[in-house]
Amino acid sequence: MSGLIGLRWLELSLAGGGLWALWCRVQVGVAEGRRERREQEELRAYAGLDVRLAADAEVVELAGQVSRLMAEKSVFRRTAMLVRDAGGGFSVAASSGMEETTVRSLNEWAEGVVEAERKGGIGTRRNEGGLGRRVKNNAFAVVFGRTRLVEEARGAIVIPLWTTAGRMIGALAVGADGLLSVRQRELEEALWPLEALGVKVARALENAALAERLMRAERLAGLGMLAGGMAHALSNPLTAVLGFAELIAGSTGEPRVKADAEIIVREALRMRQTVETLLEFRRPVGQGDGAVDLVEMVRELAVECGEKLEGRGIRLVVQDDGEVPGVSGNRHRLRQLLEHLLNNAAQALTGVRGVKTAEEMVIRISLSSLGSGSDDAPGQNGRRVHLIVSDTGPGFREPGGMFDPFHTLQDSGDSVGMGLSLCYSIVQEHGGEISAFNLHPHGAAVAVELPVMRAAGKKSARVEGSAHRVTV
Repeated sequence: MSGLIGLRWLELSLAGGGLWALWCRVQVGVAEGRRERREQEELRAYAGLDVRLAADAEVVELAGQVSRLMAEKSVFRRTAMLVRDAGGGFSVAASSGMEETTVRSLNEWAEGVVEAERKGGIGTRRNEGGLGRRVKNNAFAVVFGRTRLVEEARGAIVIPLWTTAGRMIGALAVGADGLLSVRQRELEEALWPLEALGVKVARALENAALAERLMRAERLAGLGMLAGGMAHALSNPLTAVLGFAELIAGSTGEPRVKADAEIIVREALRMRQTVETLLEFRRPVGQGDGAVDLVEMVRELAVECGEKLEGRGIRLVVQDDGEVPGVSGNRHRLRQLLEHLLNNAAQALTGVRGVKTAEEMVIRISLSSLGSGSDDAPGQNGRRVHLIVSDTGPGFREPGGMFDPFHTLQDSGDSVGMGLSLCYSIVQEHGGEISAFNLHPHGAAVAVELPVMRAAGKKSARVEGSAHRVTV
């Protein structure tokens, strides 16, 4: 009898266990369905977000919309979006539900990214590392420890916004305190919709930047046509004015007339220099290109200008890493590029109010080689030469507009305001990139990247030897 009861109890237990297992499967299915519906709703919300931007639009409003939508539709309730500013800075543009300490920590993390970029190149490349611990294909965990601004540790997951060329132009961030201990699968499922949103936002930012570059190129093209016409129209009468002024200065015996004529000669020569600058915008590209050793060119320029700068109380420092390959380009145009950058830096230091010592008035030219590609693959995915010309002056008033035609660099207005526009044009001719930014706590810098010359058929010009420093 007891045996029958035992069997019956076993049958009931097995039946109960089966029901429990069935109930568990049902609950798992319900949870899975709920998760899938939430993901679909999240994806539909992201797909419906209008991220179109005009070329000159402010991205702060878009950053606010993105942050609020992430906080509303994702599993994360503390969100933020970081963007680049016109001067190359990187910071939180908007956030939702995120405490101020985490925002400050994100800004410090972004400052570190920018600092690393300026030492190693314009824009961190995809897969270069240094962004944090990778938790998904394009998501990095960043743990903020105690810093000078933050008293307690915080954590965040950062999703970089990459351009098609692999440059970081922004980032999405979500608060991740305690979330890094959850299962990897659950974390990946929560992050992949945000990665999809990141791709969409990155394309919008990249398209806006491309539109801005196209507008600038159109402005420069229009300026080139106008400048050429003006230069030719002014050239002949200016030659006559200069010739007669020199004739009067050399033939008159009256001191006052001679002094006035010399003033006319001096100002006419300045005007002719301006006309020649205007004509530079009409130079056909691709003429006289060859191998150019930028290190050698910078050394020559330092020797020629060092004594003059020293007489003005300015110290010139030239640095290279000893392994800088040559670039392919027009030597005359690249020399112009360096001269304009050096002249702008010297003007910034000369215009500083108050007395400064040679230790404080410094122009620094640094050259380095970037990228892991071979010389046979120049460009964004190959090796690049990185040039930075920096000064310890007051900095740029508007770093984002420094390359616009007739942008005045000095308060006095003495400059024709075309030097950096011409630099932009020269760099574009050579397939490179140029950016301007301010330094902390003071100073300014212009960074240039140029593709390395192809090694096939000719050997790249290279400076052999160890790293060196030349101080003039």
